[in-house]
Parts: sequence; structure tokens; C-alpha cells
Amino acid sequence: MLREMVRKLPAIRGDIAFWNDEFNSPPSWEDSDESVQAKYIAREMVYDRAAGVRTFVWELIPGVDGNQGDDYGLTHGMMMRPNDFTPRPAFQALQNVNALFSDATVDSSIGVTVPELTTEKPQAPFLAYGFRSRTGKAIIAYWLAARSLPGGNGPYIHGDLKIRNAGIVRPVLIDVLSGRVTALSWKIGRDDTLESLPFRDSVMAVADESFFDWPVLPAAPALLRFTLSGGRVRLAWDLFGQDVVGVVIERREGEQGEWKRAARLHRAITERTDSPRGLALNVYYRVRAINDAGESAYSNIVKVRVKKSQ
Repeated sequence: MLREMVRKLPAIRGDIAFWNDEFNSPPSWEDSDESVQAKYIAREMVYDRAAGVRTFVWELIPGVDGNQGDDYGLTHGMMMRPNDFTPRPAFQALQNVNALFSDATVDSSIGVTVPELTTEKPQAPFLAYGFRSRTGKAIIAYWLAARSLPGGNGPYIHGDLKIRNAGIVRPVLIDVLSGRVTALSWKIGRDDTLESLPFRDSVMAVADESFFDWPVLPAAPALLRFTLSGGRVRLAWDLFGQDVVGVVIERREGEQGEWKRAARLHRAITERTDSPRGLALNVYYRVRAINDAGESAYSNIVKVRVKKSQ
């Protein structure tokens, strides 16, 4: 309604973009926790996309030096606690929503029928939206727009879901919060009805198993560290996943130097010794993993003070 009112004002461009700039669900608020935060963020992002509104996520790490403490943020701030800088469940929810819906737009030709639930209909609207990716593949998001409760509690019921004009042949169910994917089957003799699906206060999605056709890059290496002996730098790092086929090591010599590849390892190796050039300089290192789809993001950067005799 607000968007339509603004667009009708004189001298306002009709294609002006609207953003959802700030919405809050801190886990420290009353009747909230990290599970509630994750559910609300996923719901809001999908709802925004369905409405043609862009979501702006701006507080990844809370500003703990002010009056907020560790209340906000998708990742914990530095509070001198064991969980400093660890992601909250909301971070994974954000990641999964972006992976599933970032290149999708609403397709009004996809029909979704309000389900016949196995129990009395809860006092919460049932929301469902059909999207289609740039490659033409459909994905349907749905949830119960109920108030979420701490501890993962909330409505959890089952019912049938009817989907029309989606082109889904081999359906799968996606839990958007956890990323879990489960194979489904159409009702016997039908190609538009899925039986006994879970309906809850968090976003679920239905797509064809071929929807996941994008290349998956490896996870970034972590905990890059070093030991120094006689001008030689022994690097070590941690790798994740079973699909890593190589590692790239990059080195920068000096504060203003350029990053250059020092080595490419053709196996999932987790250590390497390097002998940087120079007499007395700062050397920086970072690494990234490789799989058949490409290269990961970078690891953390380590700084080594190398002293070498002439």
C-alpha cells in the first residue's frame, strides 16, 4: 500500500526500488531466542522477495562497544566468550534463503492451494509463494505465519499441499532453516498433490530435485597458522568437505606488495613450507580450497616477520 501511494505522487519514478532497511528480532528480547530470530529472518526475506521489496541486512556482527552488547547481529561479537564471532542459526537461515531464492522471481501462474490440515486449522495465516529461477525452475515457499516461541516451539501440523503449473516432476522438501532436503512423492494417481507435508512457523520449500544444479564451491580453509624456523615458514590449515581436490597458497611480500600465487597443491593437503625472498620483511599468507566447481573464499590471513641473513 505504501509503495502504491508513493508511486502515485507527482514526479516520483514508477520504477523506484523499495527496501526493507531494518527489522529486528534479537534473541535476547522477551519470548525470543536464536531459533526465533532465525525463523523471523527467513520469513521476512522470502516475504520481501514475494512482494518485490529488497531486503537489506546490515548488522552481521553487533557493535558490542556501544549499548547493544551482543543483542544484535547474525554472528556473535567479541564479548570475550567461547562463542565470539561464531554464527547464530540466523546466519545459516540467511545463507540458505539467498542460495534458494536470490535469482528467483514470483511466478503468479504457479498455483498453491491452502492445505487440508490433519488438525484444526491454527489461528495463523497460511502463506505460500511460487517462484521461478532464471533457468525456469520452480520453487514454492510456504509457512504458517504464527508467532514463534523460544526453544523451537510453535505450531507443527501436517496436511496435503496442491501445486499447479510448477513443472515439478521429482519433488523434494527443503527445510530452509537447516538446509535439510528430503525426497517426496506425488499422491498416487495425481501429479499436483503432496500428502502429509509438515506445516510449521518456519519456511519450508518444495522444488524439483534438479533445482540444485548450481556449482557448489568448497568451504574456505580455516585456522591458517604458521611456525618459523631459519627463514622457512611452515604453514598449516584446516580443510572441510570430501570434494577438495587442491589448495592454492597466495603470498604478499611487504605492506604494499601484490598478492601472488606461491603454490598450487593438487591434493587436499593441509600443510606446506615456504621460503620467502627478501632480507627483512613482512610476509602475508592466505589459502583457498579447490574442487571441480572452482575455488573457495580465502582463509584468514597470517602475517610473518621474516629475518634472513645475507
